[in-house]
Amino acid sequence: MIFSDEQLNSFIALYKREFGEDIDRAEAQRQASALVSLVKITYKPMTQSEYLKVINLAKSLGYGKI
Repeated sequence: MIFSDEQLNSFIALYKREFGEDIDRAEAQRQASALVSLVKITYKPMTQSEYLKVINLAKSLGYGKI
């Protein structure tokens, strides 16, 4: 995945703020691509029926209002 200059600059600034380290544009491109790939692999929206199952389970376990 290729990011715009603005996106890479934002990623570099965020990385600096979170980790206190500077990274170059090539490293920012590599890490941003890896992050997007990870999210694509792991993120799956929950269906309405799955959501209702979670809510009902939480209520049955005594978590009350969610």
